Amino acid sequence: MAENTPAPVEGQSKGKSIACMACGIASIVLSWSYGCGLIPAIVSLVLGSQCKKEGVQNTFTKVGKITGIIGLILSIILGIIMIILACIGAAAGAMTSYYGG
Repeated sequence: MAENTPAPVEGQSKGKSIACMACGIASIVLSWSYGCGLIPAIVSLVLGSQCKKEGVQNTFTKVGKITGIIGLILSIILGIIMIILACIGAAAGAMTSYYGG
């Protein structure tokens, strides 16, 4: 049974692969700002998988997927660290007001 999907337009695939790379790089840069890198990291991985389905595996797509994974991991790790630091700060504030210091 043949699938009736149109062939990808070359310009669209190249645009998706460039967008994948741009989102991957943005995810690394934005991961340092309160976990904002999660959104471009996920977009980068989705675009990378779409390019793979369309048969486009160029350098832009590979770099985009790799930087998207790095950005996702950094965002998660830094988000956890910020939550831990916020809990420590809240506990220290509670201890200070409890002991009157």
